[in-house]
Amino acid sequence: MSPAILESGPKHRIGILTNPLSGTNRKGMEALSQTISKYPQAFHKNVQTPRDISDALSDFARHKVDLIVISGGDGTVQAVLTVLFNNEPFITQPQLLVLEAGTTNMIAGDVGVLGNQNKALRRLLQWAQSGSGRVTKIQRPVLRLQVPGHEVKYGMFFGAAAISQGIQYYHKNLHNKGLRGFPGICLTLARYLWATIGKHRQSTTTTGIEYGLNRQALQKENFLLLFVSTLERLFFGLRPFWGPGKGPLRFTAVRSSAKYLLRVLPSLARGRRAARGTPENGYYSDNVEEVKLFLDSPVALDGEIYTPETKHEPTLLQCGGTVTFLRL
Repeated sequence: MSPAILESGPKHRIGILTNPLSGTNRKGMEALSQTISKYPQAFHKNVQTPRDISDALSDFARHKVDLIVISGGDGTVQAVLTVLFNNEPFITQPQLLVLEAGTTNMIAGDVGVLGNQNKALRRLLQWAQSGSGRVTKIQRPVLRLQVPGHEVKYGMFFGAAAISQGIQYYHKNLHNKGLRGFPGICLTLARYLWATIGKHRQSTTTTGIEYGLNRQALQKENFLLLFVSTLERLFFGLRPFWGPGKGPLRFTAVRSSAKYLLRVLPSLARGRRAARGTPENGYYSDNVEEVKLFLDSPVALDGEIYTPETKHEPTLLQCGGTVTFLRL
């Protein structure tokens, strides 16, 4: 959907959520705090836990906030979406503006504002005070994820198999050792790519998953990669979606025995069809309404890991609704 120019800022009541534990904010929030202090009309909350976010959003709803700024990572955005849809504190869903303040910033890179978050916030608040500047809005569907044994979650990027393995590896071996952000992500991706195409495939565990799309008959495969997203592009600008369907959920999977990986993946990662990138060779992509998975290995939603209590109940992905995001 093409962005639309938003009406002038003074009509909006703004709430700002800052997570001091998010990647960029760990280095200090002095400049951001100073900018916020110059706009006392905005409601501001520091949040670290889902409970903090729930309490903050309830307070924003009481003050009739209709535009929420999120200074946090993908996990913070996921927690906000989960509260908005599970608890429904607002009569009308507020619009969201996501700043680049996390580790991967995949959501901000697609539907938010990249670059210096303090400068972006100043531009937004200037627009809110005077109406000067240009703000656009886009609408995106949101994933609804139901994992056996867990509260229903809402987010924008789901991953299983090597995706969740890579996230676990990153948090365990790199994140707490100073390799945060893109350097750590690059090393993790390089490790799993090398394990896939090199002579170390045994270091990457493939995942047996029974799956079904759009309530069709279940199939079972050993997958190397499997992910579902409502984003149009992922980190590094990748667009690994080439399926023909019209559903709101973008589904992509690569079988562990997929052929011609070196030849096919570069094209498919950019959303380009490849002659050999077919289901017969182990590559799957479609735009669907529902994804049903039966597995007992960990899965990830926007960087947060969840392990199903049982593989006898489905891990279910559906469209949970639509959110309006703002861009500067």
